[in-house]
Amino acid sequence: MGGAGGSVGSGGAPSATACPEGPFPAPEAVTSTAICEGFRYSYGYNEGPTWIAAQNAFFFTNFVQHAAGNNFTGDIIKYTPGGGCEVFISDVGANGLAASIDGNLLGASHKTRSISSFDVATKQVTILSDMYMNRLLDSPNDLIAHKSGTIYFTNPTYEVGNRPPGVGRAVFRRDPEGVLSIIKQGGDQPNGIALSPDQTRLYVVNAGLYDVDAAGVTSNQRDFPLNADGIGVDCDGNVYLSGGTIVNPEGQTIGDFPGGTNLAFGGADGKTLLVVGGGTKARVVQMNVPGLP
Repeated sequence: MGGAGGSVGSGGAPSATACPEGPFPAPEAVTSTAICEGFRYSYGYNEGPTWIAAQNAFFFTNFVQHAAGNNFTGDIIKYTPGGGCEVFISDVGANGLAASIDGNLLGASHKTRSISSFDVATKQVTILSDMYMNRLLDSPNDLIAHKSGTIYFTNPTYEVGNRPPGVGRAVFRRDPEGVLSIIKQGGDQPNGIALSPDQTRLYVVNAGLYDVDAAGVTSNQRDFPLNADGIGVDCDGNVYLSGGTIVNPEGQTIGDFPGGTNLAFGGADGKTLLVVGGGTKARVVQMNVPGLP
């Protein structure tokens, strides 16, 4: 699958909805460097990275995994390439993060059982959705924004703890007006989620592959090899499974990279892959192909 055309984000990096024109070489990891070494995390688990072009920075989450005693807190960490790591917003209890179409942060928050927006200038938090059909969401895990304004997110039950159960395992679509609809309900715990560069495909761990129309409506669910926690996509449409395997749009293995639990592309040219996982580990992998936040 070729990279989508159109505008390019800050510094030539892909925006949330566009990639530079191809063709692209076969994906290859060039270097791998640990980051945030010496940084004092408050909690024991890193997840959910994304890139915000306006900030020229990566963001990821640090939280208590499978919290005992319903301690669902956690921080959003900011990493500036060439600089260091810092707590950007504390005590939000988010898991996956994504870039919104207006350049802010979106978060799947297990603390508030919601999909929330984080203003990167003011750090104001706004809950976008926390209920469906008068029932609470469970523990939203990961999410991605479509250029139409649609947000897709997964709702497993990993981080419900001792709280009352909600709607149960499901994959959701939130349309631009804020209305939720279920893409898939039941089955295995849904997890990582990503769009293809042209935004015509939606990949969901434990829920398969879907076609997406211009309005962001999904159809034609089918199987796709997504044995992963989190997933990412490069500008040639290849899917990066968090464990370190790269598969092409046909599902064939074509390469590998140093894996973790979740990942996102960013950097000045879009070729820097931030990989988190293994507790509080974090690293940047320089790829030879640009990818999506």
